[in-house]
Amino acid sequence: MSGLDNIVEEIRNQSKQEANEILKEADVFCKDYMNKIKKDVEVEVVSIEKKALADRKLYEEKTVSGMEFLERNSILRAKQQVIEQAIDKARESIAGLNDEEYFNVLEKLLRKNVQQGKGKICFSKKDLDRIPNGFEDRVKEIVAENQGELVIDKEPANIKDGFVLVYGEIEENCTLKALFDSNIDRIKDIANKQLFG
Repeated sequence: MSGLDNIVEEIRNQSKQEANEILKEADVFCKDYMNKIKKDVEVEVVSIEKKALADRKLYEEKTVSGMEFLERNSILRAKQQVIEQAIDKARESIAGLNDEEYFNVLEKLLRKNVQQGKGKICFSKKDLDRIPNGFEDRVKEIVAENQGELVIDKEPANIKDGFVLVYGEIEENCTLKALFDSNIDRIKDIANKQLFG
């Protein structure tokens, strides 16, 4: 292998490892969060099941197999809706953390996504206004560990939360929505297991 091949392979290995760490953190977060809201969700599920049973009575004249099909679909849709709501609440709970906790999460996210080279990190107006003291120094330390250079862009980005890394023409979307969206199937599986066994 040439030196370039070795570098490319090392980058691939690091990327895989970082992706696995992000997924592990998402798994831990989702499991903890799902346990926290499980009681609330159980109340919603009971209500949904009551509605499904009421729907069943409306269709008593139809065949048993048709009715069972409708009931299963109704419960499945209700469960999917509850899972979607739980995921939205999880994302909102991260965005709603106090400034210190929120920016600690962003630091971890930055460690997983920072690259070599010069670039900038872009935040929403809300996040720019609440950057805690010392955060910029911690960003510089994280970036220096990866032989890079990042400046905090003072112009607000058109994002809700998280950040966007910009390296020339390359943008790395590190918003919470992007993080959740990129892992949505895995998160839904975890939520389903936590909520419904």
